[in-house]
Amino acid sequence: MKIVNFGSCNIDYVYQLHHIVSVGETEHSTRRDVFPGGKGLNQSIAVAKAGTKIYHAGCIGTDGDLLLETMTESGVDTSYVKRVSEPNGHAVIQVSEKGENSIFIHAGSNNCFSKEFIDEVLSNFEKGDILLLQNEINNIEYLVNEAYAKGMITIINPSPINE
Repeated sequence: MKIVNFGSCNIDYVYQLHHIVSVGETEHSTRRDVFPGGKGLNQSIAVAKAGTKIYHAGCIGTDGDLLLETMTESGVDTSYVKRVSEPNGHAVIQVSEKGENSIFIHAGSNNCFSKEFIDEVLSNFEKGDILLLQNEINNIEYLVNEAYAKGMITIINPSPINE
C-alpha cells in the first residue's frame, strides 16, 4: 500500500499585530515571519514524521524552493512535485496580541493541477493505495473520481470550506 497526497504548498507570511485589522484600517505589524505551509505540505510532513512513506504530488511556483527543501528534509518523497511558472501559493496571516488570527490565501501554483498531471501521477498507484486530499488545490472532483475508478482509498480534509 502506497500513500500519495495531492496537496497545496504555501508560503505563509505571518504578521504579529496589536489587533486584527478592520475594514478601512491600517495597522503596523510588530513582527513578520515566513514559514513553509499549506494544508497539503503539512499533511505530507505529518505522515512522514509518523514514520510512513508518503509521496507528495504538488505544484510549486518560481519562489517555492523553501517548500521543496522542507518536504525533502522531513522525509517526504517529492518525486511528483512539479515546478510551474506561476508564483507560489501563499497565505497572509494576521495574529493579534490575544492570539486571534485572520487568514487569506492566494492559490497561485496550487491552482495548476491539470488533468494530465493528475493522470500521470495516478498511473503510479493502484487499488488499495491511499489518496490524501485537502481543499486548497483545483480539480478535486476529478481527483476523487479517478482515484475511485482505480479502487484507491480517498481521505479528504474539506478545509478550507467553500461553496
